[in-house]
Amino acid sequence: MAIIVSVSLTNRVNAGSKKTADGHGNVKELYIPGKVFRIPEGNDYTSRESDYSFHRMVESPNIAIFWHKEYGDNPLTHPDEKKRFDVHELLSECERFYNYYVDELKMVEKGHSLTDRYKLLVYVFGGDEGTAFGGGAEDKIGVLWTNASRIRKGPYGVLAHEMAHCFQFLSRMDTGNGPRGAINEMSAQYMLWQVYPEWMTFENYHLVDFMKKTHFAFLHPTNMYHSPYVLEYWSHKHGKEFFGKLSRETEPGEDPVMTYKRITSITQEEFNDEMFDACRRFITWDMERIRKVAAPYANQHHTVINEAGDGWYRIAPEKCPQNYGYNGIRLQVPEAGTRVRLTFEGMAGAKGYNAVKTDKAGWRYGFVAYRKDGQRVYSDMHKDTDGKAVFRVPENTEHLWLVVMGAPTEHWPVATRRRGQTEPAEEEQWPYRFKLQGTAPDESIIQQRTREQRPGT
Repeated sequence: MAIIVSVSLTNRVNAGSKKTADGHGNVKELYIPGKVFRIPEGNDYTSRESDYSFHRMVESPNIAIFWHKEYGDNPLTHPDEKKRFDVHELLSECERFYNYYVDELKMVEKGHSLTDRYKLLVYVFGGDEGTAFGGGAEDKIGVLWTNASRIRKGPYGVLAHEMAHCFQFLSRMDTGNGPRGAINEMSAQYMLWQVYPEWMTFENYHLVDFMKKTHFAFLHPTNMYHSPYVLEYWSHKHGKEFFGKLSRETEPGEDPVMTYKRITSITQEEFNDEMFDACRRFITWDMERIRKVAAPYANQHHTVINEAGDGWYRIAPEKCPQNYGYNGIRLQVPEAGTRVRLTFEGMAGAKGYNAVKTDKAGWRYGFVAYRKDGQRVYSDMHKDTDGKAVFRVPENTEHLWLVVMGAPTEHWPVATRRRGQTEPAEEEQWPYRFKLQGTAPDESIIQQRTREQRPGT
């Protein structure tokens, strides 16, 4: 993301006289900042010879798109096929994204926003690089930039993502509030997903990577592009306007978990319970808006466990859950009616795992059954450090899972490397071991037999 703050307007072309109704009776101004990142200083928009010109612009009630002169008056006729794009299709899609972010997600509040007055600017810059970014200028104008290579054809996920960054910028300018860090990329992906429900398909590589990293903490930067799923769960639980509300109500010094707990008035224990409900739903993508479109990606989770002797299994260190990270453990499916019994032991402080704030250790665990008719059956949620659970396997069960999540008794932000620090920050891990009766882990996830270790051994 790029948030660009330029100096006050100089050399401004009289673009402010260009106004268009936005479909709600409001007339918006096409305001061109005097300095915009990557735009030549003093660019004369009235001249066809300038890099960017009103002669190479299309606009709608909320959007104006400029493209570099190297693409010509009609980029669809450019001799290099890799540099062709349909400006009218881009404009239509950008207008659709914009209206959805304002009217449905309510990322800004109408009547109290800079978006009431100004259009959002899109620049298609020249050259061969494949970058795109979004943010704003002069503390009031949303701006996104992209290269032609990213917008040759739809779906235009890159524009939806970068426009989301524009709305993050505009919301912050409107209110003075807003979350920072990995949540900004997660939420841009979340917003993209709202306007392109098929996102899990056309950017499937993000899901593939997330399946390797479900054990990392919520808000860990390694998953910031891969995992908008908690935000989808919050939308499922509180409505699609919720993230806009959270953004506006974030206070200085808060991370999104702190803000979430405050505005929903829940305790840390209740937050852990909610996060576990989210994690077990992720196994089959059991959330109302995405249930059908995400169905092809249900039951794809994978983790690694080690045999530990005497019927015990323990989570492999490289897959050990962090705060709110989780493991989907695939189990063999026994006959319907079988009572599957679990013995669980948390192992905070065990050798071979990171020992960070072990006095704050906690877990959540339970079973998920996926039936052949697509119905899900969830066991009770369990939280005892040393506990037992029983689950009766439903009729027509096709997939059976044990889900385990790290559930700290106290929240703290994801560890980051401090200035001057050469080693990566040490991250918490919540190791555990378990036994099963009535079923067994799927053979594909068992890595090796290891000598059993308890804390301090």
